[in-house]
Amino acid sequence: MTDATPAEPTISDPAKLIRLGTMVQTLMAEVRQADTDEESRRLLARIHEETMEELGTVLSDDLMDELTEFADCCGDDGVPTEAEIRVAQAQLVGWLQGLLQGLQASMAQQQAAAAMQLQQLQQSKQAPDGPRLPQQTATYL
Repeated sequence: MTDATPAEPTISDPAKLIRLGTMVQTLMAEVRQADTDEESRRLLARIHEETMEELGTVLSDDLMDELTEFADCCGDDGVPTEAEIRVAQAQLVGWLQGLLQGLQASMAQQQAAAAMQLQQLQQSKQAPDGPRLPQQTATYL
């Protein structure tokens, strides 16, 4: 017998997730085009850390664990280099894009399953006597 308890939702606020992803992607494009001094790299590291904290408010624990496995390249050991900032942002954007694509694929699969169930329901209603049971053969003694 399987456990019928519902699974923990993976994302509690999809709109916030999309806003954060868009912000990081835009920030990444800006950083790519500009030279950064030490103060701006500190600011970018702080923004990265705050973004990770915000993601923690909308992602399930398992998704947050997955994300933090690789996204901690802007650690507390001084000011990150420009390359470290770019890598951290690229990883975050790539991970978020993969997550969103996975969600889209999951929704498409659910829609296809719902359409199939609807079609089966409509077909069973169109049958003249409703759903048919297998015919039984009479046995004579």
